[in-house]
Amino acid sequence: MSSTLKKKRKDLVSTIKRHQEAYYLSDQPKISDEAYDQLVAELFSLDQKLNISRSSTEKTLGVGHKKRDEFLAVEHSSPMLSLDNVFSFDELDLFFKKVTDFIKKNGLDFSPDYSAEIKLDGVAVSLTYVNGELKTAATRGDGLVGEDITDNVMSMIGVPHVLHLKGKQRRTVKFFDNSVLEIRGEVVFLKKDFERFNKYQEKSSEKLFANPRNAAAGSLRQLDASITMSRPLTFIAHGVGEINGVVDDTFKNHSSCLEFMESVGFKIIRPRVKGGQPGDIKTYVNKISDIRESLPVEIDGVVVKIENYELQHKLGSTVRAPRFAIAYKLPSETAITEVLDIDVQVGRFGTLTPVARLKTVSIGGVNIANATLHNEDELRKKGVKIGDEVEVRRAGDVIPEVIRTINTSNSKSNKNVFFEMPKFCPSCGGKTERLEGEVARRCVSGKKCPAQLEQAFVHFVSKKAMNIDGLGTKLIQQLIREKLVNSFDDIYRLNCFQLEKLDKFGTKSAQNLIDSIDRSRDTTPAKFLYALGIRHVGLQTAKSICDALNRFEELFSLPLEKLALINDIGPVVISSVSNFFKTRENLDLTDRLLNEINFKKEVFNKRGVFAGKNIVFTGTLKTLKRTLAQELVQKNGGTFSGTVNKKTDFCVVGEKAGSKARSALKMKVKVITENEFLAMIDQNIR
Repeated sequence: MSSTLKKKRKDLVSTIKRHQEAYYLSDQPKISDEAYDQLVAELFSLDQKLNISRSSTEKTLGVGHKKRDEFLAVEHSSPMLSLDNVFSFDELDLFFKKVTDFIKKNGLDFSPDYSAEIKLDGVAVSLTYVNGELKTAATRGDGLVGEDITDNVMSMIGVPHVLHLKGKQRRTVKFFDNSVLEIRGEVVFLKKDFERFNKYQEKSSEKLFANPRNAAAGSLRQLDASITMSRPLTFIAHGVGEINGVVDDTFKNHSSCLEFMESVGFKIIRPRVKGGQPGDIKTYVNKISDIRESLPVEIDGVVVKIENYELQHKLGSTVRAPRFAIAYKLPSETAITEVLDIDVQVGRFGTLTPVARLKTVSIGGVNIANATLHNEDELRKKGVKIGDEVEVRRAGDVIPEVIRTINTSNSKSNKNVFFEMPKFCPSCGGKTERLEGEVARRCVSGKKCPAQLEQAFVHFVSKKAMNIDGLGTKLIQQLIREKLVNSFDDIYRLNCFQLEKLDKFGTKSAQNLIDSIDRSRDTTPAKFLYALGIRHVGLQTAKSICDALNRFEELFSLPLEKLALINDIGPVVISSVSNFFKTRENLDLTDRLLNEINFKKEVFNKRGVFAGKNIVFTGTLKTLKRTLAQELVQKNGGTFSGTVNKKTDFCVVGEKAGSKARSALKMKVKVITENEFLAMIDQNIR
């Protein structure tokens, strides 16, 4: 059984990574959020059966998106995590059981109560109040660093500029000097506001938005704050982040905290469950399913949380999601349409994916003309044929999927046969193969295949890789077609004269692209390693590998034993990295690229006083700003985080230090003052 599960896990990891590449790298997702979430849930379930740690998988599962370069960066005091998902009451019961088992195992004196509220389909935003006044607003970004959108939220509905305490609150709630209260929530277009806004756009001959979520995201992240302010956006609060220097029993419980937020001017979610038990939560889910269409805002599920903040803290979080909360995803919207044709797309690693070309149908305000069929097993399992009527599901702004075949009676007789995956690549004509134990059929031609070469370039220049703005898919196709690029390093030898000869290129646009290419020369080792496109190596994995190196060139001959010692790197990644750098062609390419780029000097500082150490800051620092203190940690070889845990080496305390200092003492983490922190750096410099 173990060998069967291992093969299944290998297939599943391959599938998930393929869809991650499509969603995060190419911006061309192939499956719905729901389908992706189910794949991840299945992987974690297999990990548990095989006694495999979740951490190596979670390292590759990022949160959100990288901030746009045009915005100032805001570092979140604690990560803005994603939520794990469930899709049935059986899975929800498993969540409740895990909480109960944790309490029993750790001998805790808790009887867990739960809250439940609708899961808004909006844009996650964090508002930070200092001494009760709004100071900073930020998007989620990648969960650790977001975009500064403070100016954009100042006139937004549901965003108070000052938290005015009323009545009894004035006696019980205390904001000490430099107190910090971080409110987290979603920015949304209410349905009625969205309809009015789109009508206005239409009258003004401006762009129409497909759905409220798209409209909210596009409106919120405007460089011109006046554009955002002109649009009827609403902020709805659903939780707290950092709490420092604020004293009140309110902040010990989720529901009472929400009520406090409402009393000082925030909008909160209704209807909701307060202090409920599992049965109450299920009743609420059924109720929301029934009234979903009548709600004033678009939703995609229900969020279930532990009420008690102390129990939340004890349960903690994984790399990407809290253990004290779960999202129950409601069924996404569907429609029935006809399959006009089936063709095959070739991915970056040669994966062949069947795609149904559909008679265009509208789902949730979006016109749908394509739907993924995943792989040949799924295609056969669902029995999809050209001419069939099928049910198509859309969840979020992604390429939808075919759920099932509805009716084959109207299929064209000459087409009513099962689609066969090609034995030869539709892009290059090369051989395709499906290895035993894998679900995917692949073209084995590598970068000799035009489709794989094109996708490799798209990945190399993407934002999370070398970040070459202006070098999109169509231009890459043109450069390859004109034989101006054949390998990644050719990009750095392009000149204005060559570009000006291309379609739709003038002197200015050519120079802009050359400038963008030149800016990409300054990068980090992790982004460069990720850009190389090594199978199974995501950005987080690349960071883990590079953190273990003194020089990037060590990878050229790094022994397997040393690779195996790197945290969160498993045998699949080890094999993939090792095989990549064993190939002379890859070594030569990497060497040529290293001559074109520059690494930031402080990235490989392994001799600093904080080398290999993790630092947490709490309270107000007298001498340093928090961001400068964090930079000093990095320059001296360390890392910093927003929460105290077993991996924390030092907790630096300033004035009005809060719960982090107490947590550090309980966990026996070394607590030092700001002066001691500065002295350690000073001694290291001398």
